[in-house]
Amino acid sequence: MRPEFPALTRLAPVAIACGLALQATGAQAQGAPSVDPGPAAGGAPLRVLDARVRLGGERLHLPGGERMGLAGLTELLNVGGEWWVGPGAYGAATGKRGGLFVPGFEGAWSHPFSDWLAVDAGVFMGGGGGAAAPVGGGLMLRPHLDLVFRFPGFYTGPTWSKVWFPSGQINSNQVGWMINVDSSFRYRPAAFSGTATDGSATGLGFDHIDAMVTMAKPRGSLTTSGQPLTQRIGLVGLRAERIVDGPLWAGIETAGAASGGVAGYAEVLGTAGLRWPVIGDRLSLGVRASAGLGGGGNVNTGGGILLKTAAGATLRLTDTLGIGAELGVVDAPRGHYKAATAAVSLNWSLDVPAADLGDWSNTRPGTPTRMEFGAGVERYRAARKDGGARPLEAVVLQVNRFVTPNVYVTGQAHSAYAGGAGAYSVGLFGLGAQLPVTPRLRLGAEALAGAAGGGGVDTQGGAIVQARAYADAALTDSLSLRIGAGKIKSVHGGLDAPVVDVALVFRFGVDRAGR
Repeated sequence: MRPEFPALTRLAPVAIACGLALQATGAQAQGAPSVDPGPAAGGAPLRVLDARVRLGGERLHLPGGERMGLAGLTELLNVGGEWWVGPGAYGAATGKRGGLFVPGFEGAWSHPFSDWLAVDAGVFMGGGGGAAAPVGGGLMLRPHLDLVFRFPGFYTGPTWSKVWFPSGQINSNQVGWMINVDSSFRYRPAAFSGTATDGSATGLGFDHIDAMVTMAKPRGSLTTSGQPLTQRIGLVGLRAERIVDGPLWAGIETAGAASGGVAGYAEVLGTAGLRWPVIGDRLSLGVRASAGLGGGGNVNTGGGILLKTAAGATLRLTDTLGIGAELGVVDAPRGHYKAATAAVSLNWSLDVPAADLGDWSNTRPGTPTRMEFGAGVERYRAARKDGGARPLEAVVLQVNRFVTPNVYVTGQAHSAYAGGAGAYSVGLFGLGAQLPVTPRLRLGAEALAGAAGGGGVDTQGGAIVQARAYADAALTDSLSLRIGAGKIKSVHGGLDAPVVDVALVFRFGVDRAGR
């Protein structure tokens, strides 16, 4: 039997965004700094939480003398005093375990000794695995202690950590290095119903979301067993973008295999590019470059580092929706994977004034729109490739953005932490509807599609669909408990099971740009 690999279709904005405000409970929301709005803001209070984006790297000791480089990305919110919480993800970057990913959450304590020196301590907990690494059920714990040297806008320093998979064979102590960049999370109460704002509540600050379908044609590539890799690979994924200045933008992209016989293959990349209008405010041309991690599905990406370049065009159909197409190449410089790519995308403008494509820096008053961040767990009996079916438990991260008062688009990431399927992960996106029954009770339903694989779960090809219904009970004005049930099904594999889930959901408002 060939080794199993993860399908961490991370839906990047989902993986990093989900649960940021979730961890900021109702008490945190009420205690967050508030800026009294002027008349142009329509009386909507603006709340700001300090945030930190953290990138780190370290080298683990695995059984048998193996070494593996591990990279991590975490975003933490200040929830009072010296305490921070937020989501993050870790992935293999060097060695031979390309495709190992672990998403989860971290709690941290940060204590300054002076304006330039501090100490950080925290614990990350998540679920994942892949690349046949000995992770057991997938639960990962990472306590760490950092010495911090502070500079204006960021800090950096050495970090000591312990990476432990309690049900697996990885238990490593190491020293690494990290860098944190200061940021902020700006939002409004979800219930605000004013007619105009000043446009300053930007949440995570993403301006565009692209839903992508990509075909990759390998060239001179090998599987991890050394066989030629020649079949076309179909990928589905998302890209989240933020305008930096003028035509320059930056963001995060992710994709997972949905066809091509490599279920479990996934990519998680940082990306940046340039975009120029060429025909009025409707057609633009652009180029971009990406770097990050990828692997799994028997694709030989070596340690996991991926590089990608692409060029394409975007045609805006309405003020908020457009379609795009691009051609590119992807390469694993430390492995044996290189492919030509062709992609089409549905582009959604979120919080930038798309009415004037040529003026990316233009800002104008907007109106608030509701968003939800959720984190929880789910359980179902998953069909396995060995012919059996066993219970599986997974972490679930979700972000919803409402397009009408009752309809929203959703992106979700699921990753196993128990049930003997440590490398199993799912990425989904789709539509949902929500109906208020009483002031504190809502009923909802969702229809989702995406990609899944790894952990020995029978998701042949990777394409997957899920339907669920839920009841949402408000605990505070911003925090609720959500209990759901539904069904998950692989399009081509044997996975076909009822699902139950429970989550905490944080609701908040961001300013949608005026049109």
